[in-house]
Amino acid sequence: MQKRFTVVGAGSVGIGVALHLQQRGFRVVLIDKSLPASQTSYGNAGVINASSFMPLNNPALLGKLPRLLLNNHAYLRYSVPHIVKNTPWCYHFLRACTRRKSEETCRALNALCSGALDEHRALMQRCGNMHRLSQNGWLKLFRKAGPLQADSKEAAVLDAFEIPYRAVSINDIRDLEPHLKPVFSGGYLLSDSSSVNNPAMLLREYVEQFLRDGGEFVQSSVQSIRETVATGSGGFTLEIGNDSLPAENLVVCAGPWSADMLKPLGYKVLLGFERGYHQHFKLASGASLTRPIHDMDAGYILAPMEQGIRLTTGVELNHRDAPSNFSQLQQVLPRAKQALDITEPTEDPVWRGCRPTFPDSRPVIDQAPRHENLWMAFGHQHIGLMSGPVTGKLLAQKISGETPDIDLTPFNASRWVS
Repeated sequence: MQKRFTVVGAGSVGIGVALHLQQRGFRVVLIDKSLPASQTSYGNAGVINASSFMPLNNPALLGKLPRLLLNNHAYLRYSVPHIVKNTPWCYHFLRACTRRKSEETCRALNALCSGALDEHRALMQRCGNMHRLSQNGWLKLFRKAGPLQADSKEAAVLDAFEIPYRAVSINDIRDLEPHLKPVFSGGYLLSDSSSVNNPAMLLREYVEQFLRDGGEFVQSSVQSIRETVATGSGGFTLEIGNDSLPAENLVVCAGPWSADMLKPLGYKVLLGFERGYHQHFKLASGASLTRPIHDMDAGYILAPMEQGIRLTTGVELNHRDAPSNFSQLQQVLPRAKQALDITEPTEDPVWRGCRPTFPDSRPVIDQAPRHENLWMAFGHQHIGLMSGPVTGKLLAQKISGETPDIDLTPFNASRWVS
C-alpha cells in the first residue's frame, strides 16, 4: 500500500515537496486556505539564480545600523513594538551578522540555490510552460559609485563562490536596457540569472500537473493539528472548517503560518517575518524593460511581468498580520520613475506578503525532532520561489531514504525548533 503524505501549504515550497513526493510513488494531498501561490510566493521579483545566497544579516548590516535605526530607509523598516516583543529573534538575527556565521549561511544557501534553476527547468519542461522563463540575466545598478565599488563585499562573495558576473558601465547599461534613464553610473550583470514573467501562474501550472498525475488539492483553512495517537509514531488529524482530515504522514510548509501549525503539537519555533510589498505599473508608450533591475542605492527592484512592471520594496520587520504600511512603496516610487517611464498603476491591488525568516536566514528542511512522521520545510525568507522545487527534491530524498544531493545539516530543525 502506498504511503500517504499530507502537505500543508501550497506555496513554492509546498508545491515542490508535493511534486517530488509524488514522483517517488507516494500518494499526496496538498492543502491550503487559498488558491496555490496566493500568499508569500505570489509577490517577488521572479528571479531564479544561483547568487541569492547573501543573507540580509551579513557583516555589512552592522555598519548600516546607525542609519537604519532612524527607521526611514527604503531598505529596511521596523515596528518598534514588534521588535520589543520579539527580542530573542532580533538578538540571534544580529548575532548571525558575524563574518563566520555569515559565511556559513552563504555556503549553505549557495549549495541550496545552485540546483534551483535546474529543478525549475525540469518542472517547466514537464508542465509545458518554458515560455515563462527568461534568461536575460539580472542587473544590479548603482547611482553614485562606480561599478561594484559601493558593494564590494557582495562582489567578493560572488568571486569566492565563482558566480559569473561582469561590471557594466553607463554605456553598457544603455545597450542592455535602452529605455532606462541615465541615473545609474554603473553596476554589474549577473548573466546566469533567469526570471519568470508570472510567479503565481508558474506555480499554479505546476499544481495542475500535480493534479493530472493523481495528486489531490484541498482548499481549506487548517484550524489545528492534533495527534491521532499521542506516541510520536501515530498519524495526525487536521481540523478544517467543520470537517477533519486524517494525515498518516505530515509535511508542514506553511511559511509564516508554520509556527502556528506546529504549536498544538508542542513545538516552539523562533520564526520572524520580513514583510514586503509590490505594485504593478504600466509603461509609457514605447518604453520597455527586458530583465529585472535592482536599484541598489534606492532600495527597490523593477521586474517585467505579464501584469506590467512590478515594483517591489525592501524589508519591513513587523508582525505577520499587522496593518499594511505603504511608506516604503511610496518612498521608492518617485525613485523608480526617475529610472524608467512608468505611468499609472494597473488595476491589480497592492500586494503585501510576509517572508518567513529564521535568525540565521536559513530554512528548516528536516524531520521534526519528536515525530518520525512529521517533516518541516519553511523559513526560506527571500528565496522561496526560487528554492521551492529544489527544497522539495531534497526533502523527498530524505523521506524516501535516498542520499540528498547536498548536506542538509545546515538546515536542521534543532537550530530553532524545540
